[in-house]
Amino acid sequence: MIMIKEVAVNDVYPLRSKVLRPGQPIEACHYKEDSREGVFHLAASDKGAVIGIASFYPEQHPQFNDANSWRLRGMATDPEVRGQGLGLKLLQQGIRHCQARGATILWCNARTSAMPFYRKLNFEIYGDEFMIENIGPHYLMYYKY
Repeated sequence: MIMIKEVAVNDVYPLRSKVLRPGQPIEACHYKEDSREGVFHLAASDKGAVIGIASFYPEQHPQFNDANSWRLRGMATDPEVRGQGLGLKLLQQGIRHCQARGATILWCNARTSAMPFYRKLNFEIYGDEFMIENIGPHYLMYYKY
């Protein structure tokens, strides 16, 4: 049975490394925002193994004037379980957690390849595609509460 719950940041690093920063040192998965006050990390686990992760930060983006903005970062699903709806459930729970904290907008730098996934959850695109060095093409996307 898959469980989704808040976890310590150290619990998300292995999957971040495997999926989001393959071949890079584990330190590439340590984001400066991880220890910021108010941050929370969600993990989906199956029989104790972490198979999906997402981190949420109280953070404003210069393009949005919302006082209670949240950022989604470091979302990943183990390739062995992709396509089974796990990422959808994980992000839905994250959206609810942010809403409970008073969020008015949730934004992310979404990989271009993941854009259709976010669109299914009513995220909108803001602006043009851009590159993040050593990672690839992205879009700024947001979910308005």
